Amino acid sequence: MSTRNVKEHLADHLAIRDLLDRYTNGVNQRDWAAVEAVFTADATWEVGGNDIPAMNQSFSSAPAIAAGISSLVNPMSVLVQSNHAAVIEVNGNTATAVSTINEFGLPPGADNAMTLWGTYYDDIVRDRDGEWRFKRRKFRLSWLDMTGPKGQVIAKTP
Repeated sequence: MSTRNVKEHLADHLAIRDLLDRYTNGVNQRDWAAVEAVFTADATWEVGGNDIPAMNQSFSSAPAIAAGISSLVNPMSVLVQSNHAAVIEVNGNTATAVSTINEFGLPPGADNAMTLWGTYYDDIVRDRDGEWRFKRRKFRLSWLDMTGPKGQVIAKTP
C-alpha cells in the first residue's frame, strides 16, 4: 500500500470519500432520497454473511435499497452511524473502498442501546452523469452488543 493512488487520483478520492459521508449522513438523517441517490440504478446492498444468517439482508436497485434500509432504521428511536478509516483505490471509472462502520441505536421495545462495528466492502463506479455511486455495498458485522447503556433520546431525527 502506498499513497500513489491518492496522489494520482486526488479529486476522485475526495469525491468517493464524500460519497461515503453522504451515505452515512443520509442514514443518520433518515433522508431516504439522499440514500437512494448514492447508488446506481442497478446497485446491490448486502448485510450479513455466512457467520450470521439470521441477520442477512439484501436489496437490489437504488429505490429498493433506500426502502429496505429505511425499513430497518425507521423503527428505531435513535440510530447514529459513523464511518471511519476509508481505504479507497481508484482505477479509471471504477473504484473500491473498505471502511469501518460503528452504529449506536435503540431498537424498538429495547431498554438498552445496541452498538455494532463492522466493515463495508464497496464497488463504486463513475456513473453516466460523472458522479461516483455505489454499485455494490457489502457489510460484514464484526461486533454486536445488545446490552449497551440505558439512556434517554433527547431529539428524534427528522
